[in-house]
Amino acid sequence: MKNEFDTDETRVYDQGERAEVEAVLEAADDVYINIDNVSYHVALRGEGMPLICLHGFAEAGDTWDKLNIPGFRLYCVDFLGHGVSDRSNDPVMYQLDTVLRHLYTLIHTLVGHEPYGILGYSMGGRIALQYAAMYEPERLMFLLLESAAPGIEDMAARQARAEADEALAQKIESHSIEWFEAMWSQLPIFETQRTLSPAVQQTIKDRRLSNTPEVLAHTLRGTGQGMTLYVGNQIADLELEILYVSGQLDTKYTEIGQTVFGLCENVAHVIVPNVGHNVHVEAPQTFNDIVNLFLSDYNDKNIS
Repeated sequence: MKNEFDTDETRVYDQGERAEVEAVLEAADDVYINIDNVSYHVALRGEGMPLICLHGFAEAGDTWDKLNIPGFRLYCVDFLGHGVSDRSNDPVMYQLDTVLRHLYTLIHTLVGHEPYGILGYSMGGRIALQYAAMYEPERLMFLLLESAAPGIEDMAARQARAEADEALAQKIESHSIEWFEAMWSQLPIFETQRTLSPAVQQTIKDRRLSNTPEVLAHTLRGTGQGMTLYVGNQIADLELEILYVSGQLDTKYTEIGQTVFGLCENVAHVIVPNVGHNVHVEAPQTFNDIVNLFLSDYNDKNIS
């Protein structure tokens, strides 16, 4: 699937056009990029090597507001239906192959022919890993994965997860977004978030409430773990460096880090003490320190 959409779906800029695009991206705080008649919102900040930042399910790009990585230009993407990107009611727009194709086009538009990295949390990390494994993009230098799964290897277990995701999607569609937020926030995986400050908890709540039941259902059906291919056996063969970060109290994803990612020589797995699934929100300074240490060999688009 490598670079399959280079000529069919991705616009090829001539030198003059690309210079104009880069000038806009350099000056803007945020941009809207249209792909297949839907608009993606991307917030931009910082200077240096491009870093594409992908949020989790029912989240948005502003989850990365406390991310501080000197020497990098952050492109914080709102997935379709999330944040202030378009909220298409076409389920095809949320299917994995469409999401990956749009991500490829989005990245090409944002960074052109520059080397870049991708940071992804939870669903965003899962999609980033799928993208790296299926497209093998030549200019992708590294992945930063936070609490992300490589898919479900056992076919029976994957089918069971797909059925569970479908049941949840139907339930979400038949309830209000307030019901979803209350239900989602009580999941055991987010238990550690209840110790965060009231202001941070309110910010997380507001992001979840900004979604619609229809979009969340489409997302579950299109890119839920039951619909995601298993790529754990491809991680060691990826020609890029990977940082995998998990919270000590998130035993599920810490085990994934140890048993899948930890076996690969191109992966560094860091377990953060006393936090759960959402490390960058629960321990933002520690997360920044870990990421900056990992990226210390990258400086202004050059690899030392």
